[in-house]
Amino acid sequence: MTKIKLTKSALTKGFAALLISLLFIELGIWQLHRAQDSTKASHPIINRNVAPLDSIAQAGANLSPMAINRMVEMTGRYVKLYSAPNQPVANGSSKRKVSLEVRILKISGNRGILVVRGVDSTKSQSIGEDVKVIGRLYPRQSTDVAIPAKGGLTRLDPALVTGDTKLELFDGYVIAQLEQTSYGIAINAMRISAPIQISKVSGYYWQHITYVFIWWLLALMALGAPFYNRLRDKIAP
Repeated sequence: MTKIKLTKSALTKGFAALLISLLFIELGIWQLHRAQDSTKASHPIINRNVAPLDSIAQAGANLSPMAINRMVEMTGRYVKLYSAPNQPVANGSSKRKVSLEVRILKISGNRGILVVRGVDSTKSQSIGEDVKVIGRLYPRQSTDVAIPAKGGLTRLDPALVTGDTKLELFDGYVIAQLEQTSYGIAINAMRISAPIQISKVSGYYWQHITYVFIWWLLALMALGAPFYNRLRDKIAP
């Protein structure tokens, strides 16, 4: 019966191979999760129920991924008016660029949120009473689409208006689909569509799956590396 001698060198090599193999396995699992995320991102599950804004988001905090695309409602009073030029808006299968009317809606608790009312008008409506707003919640824009101008927003981002108000602002913005007075009377405006925003995950499903197999194959190779020389000696003529 052949005795197997486990030298210190062999144990060290085996332990190193095991660690490297575990690393490759973890990388494979990470790519598997990325593949699952890419599938979820391209097929978002939309909650069509209208929820109070403060039940799914918190003022002064980053917007949760679960809150994006939710239909929300809130009641307050408009306190600031802005124009957001050069904004891309869905127009059938294409997009057109328009100037949007954006206001800060002050709600209870000294909080506020940016509301896109619709296409900007040279004769902006004077709304001095409380308004109930129902619309879709979006994350803030991270890229400027217009040049800086007085009273204008280069992107839809509450960070741009923090210096104009003492309100604690919610992250993101709402595209209004309905506005009502406290008497239930609808307020008309040149509304824009509020499509579902699909988040982007880098890479494609099968690309990530390919990486899964590559990483796990490397894990097997790493486990077999310490035995390669012994196997080669046995099969050599």
